[in-house]
Amino acid sequence: MAKYIFQKSGGGPWYFRRRLPDDILKHYPAKKNGYLIFSLQTKDAAKAAQLAHRQALEQDALWAKLRDGSVAEGPDLVRAANALLSSFGLKAGQYVEYDKAGLEPDKFLDDLRYQADAREPESNTASWADDLPPLHRLAADLFYGKKQPVFLSSAIKEFQELKGEDPASRAGALRRRVVSEFIAEFGDLSIDHYTRENANDFVKFLAKKGNKTATIKRRLNSIRPVFRQMSRERELDDRRIFEAINIPNEGDDKVDRLPFSKDEISLIQRACLEKDDEMRWVVGLLSDTGLRLAEAIGLREEDIHLAAPDPYISIRPNEARRLKTKGSERKVPLVGVSLWAVKRAVAHASDGYVFPRYIDFGKKPLANKSTHASNSLSKWLRTLRIADSDRKSTHSFRHSLQDRLKEVQTPQELRNAIGGWTNKGIGEGYGTGYTVAVLSEHMKKIVVVDTAETTTHGR
Repeated sequence: MAKYIFQKSGGGPWYFRRRLPDDILKHYPAKKNGYLIFSLQTKDAAKAAQLAHRQALEQDALWAKLRDGSVAEGPDLVRAANALLSSFGLKAGQYVEYDKAGLEPDKFLDDLRYQADAREPESNTASWADDLPPLHRLAADLFYGKKQPVFLSSAIKEFQELKGEDPASRAGALRRRVVSEFIAEFGDLSIDHYTRENANDFVKFLAKKGNKTATIKRRLNSIRPVFRQMSRERELDDRRIFEAINIPNEGDDKVDRLPFSKDEISLIQRACLEKDDEMRWVVGLLSDTGLRLAEAIGLREEDIHLAAPDPYISIRPNEARRLKTKGSERKVPLVGVSLWAVKRAVAHASDGYVFPRYIDFGKKPLANKSTHASNSLSKWLRTLRIADSDRKSTHSFRHSLQDRLKEVQTPQELRNAIGGWTNKGIGEGYGTGYTVAVLSEHMKKIVVVDTAETTTHGR
């Protein structure tokens, strides 16, 4: 039932094919046969259908803008106009050089007059310029100094290259997905053509899809820097269309995550010791360290320091996962069940990773399966006798860590150092921080289950 996709005989990747409407064809001068045809670069039919649907939505949104006259050109027309200039040995904005030298691009001008079917070649440019086809008119405009449009589809690519953001990373993939949704709703336009109304309508679109207000805010925070940075880089007027956007009833739909009680942590840890498998090693590690799930499943063998006087792990970025903030890079002591879990996991590590089950080795660069891990681990936790289990997840261990450390009167600065939370104040940026020995002293005080009583599980 999927539209616009086909596969060549003999298999291979799926292709997108769509006929260009007659009134839109002039904006695609390179498509002589009247069709858009290109590879979707996948052999998966379901994925091809999704990609084709998104492409069609983007095209529909752009064509609507072209038809109502709110924009004059799309990416294909601009590419073709630059190619036309290049065919004459010219480039956009080059008129300044010609003017200084007292020259004119005669061959190009002759072609423009021919295209306009000018009866009087020596007539004033303004008298025949309006008769030019869209392609030649744009090429002339670009040559004579019109700014190159910065289309959102190219702006996101340029932004990520400029910032050194990996498009395959969690943040990079989210940013591309949000931009793609925005383009599908409002068309692939030059970034200075979008309006405040588009930004507000995007909030409504996301809400209608069922996104919570916190999710909507994250998506706005993801797309906003693209507009701001690229407007600065290309010296465009930044109208800040995403600044101070109102999200109706923001925060009212928030469901606070609850921490696990000490009794629940004991129950969970004893269940981990009993099951003694890779899933439970991850939970055991989280339970006495308060690590973020991605930090745990992305650990490499070189991050483990079991031979140290006070065993610890190093949380640092690697190919399979980045860190949430700069302050997330830290050393975390291993005590109680977390120490047991790491010892068991290291004995079964492979390909350099402590939890290979949750690493996608088929991707380049590597990726971690944090969403899959979160779903499966949270599902298992809900099978235990835990109160309000629908409001508790693997992230609840981080909340519990704060409570447990407070209970043993650990100073806030030490709690933040262990959990990777940011300490406020200028002085916090100096020095190397607390030693593992000091951190370990406080961590040992929060141990709930004594694994020495369960040495049979460390087989």
